[in-house]
Amino acid sequence: MKVLFVCHGNVSRSQRAMTMFNELSKKHSSTSAGTHVGEKEGDLLHEDVINSMKEIGYDLSQNRRKQLTKEMVEKADKIIVMAAKEDWPDYLKNSKKVTFWKVDDDKGQNYEFARKVARQVKKKVEELVKEIG
Repeated sequence: MKVLFVCHGNVSRSQRAMTMFNELSKKHSSTSAGTHVGEKEGDLLHEDVINSMKEIGYDLSQNRRKQLTKEMVEKADKIIVMAAKEDWPDYLKNSKKVTFWKVDDDKGQNYEFARKVARQVKKKVEELVKEIG
C-alpha cells in the first residue's frame, strides 16, 4: 500500500508522518506533500522540525518540501490529510481515499510546541501501522 501524507506546507506534520511511517511499517511505503508549498518546493525543513524529530530518533535533515499534485493523489492507496479543509484542492476533496487527522500546526510556534506536534504525529502513525501493518 502507498500512503500519502498531506499538510499545508509539507514542512512539518506530513514530513514527520512520512518519515515515521517508513521506519515503522514493514509492508507499506509513504510519501508526503503540501497543499500550498509553491515556490518553496525543494526547500529543506525548518530547524525546529529537524531537531525535534532527531530527539526521538528520526533524521529529517535531508527531507525536502513537495507540492501536492493530482497525480500523487491518484497513485496513493490511502491519503492522510492534516491540513484545514479550506486548503484542499478539489481533486483531494473528491477522493474517497482521504482520512483526516486533526494535528496541531506548529508553524510560527516555539520549540516546545514543535516537540508536542512530533509526539502527536508519532502516536497517530503508530496507530496507523498497527491497523494496516
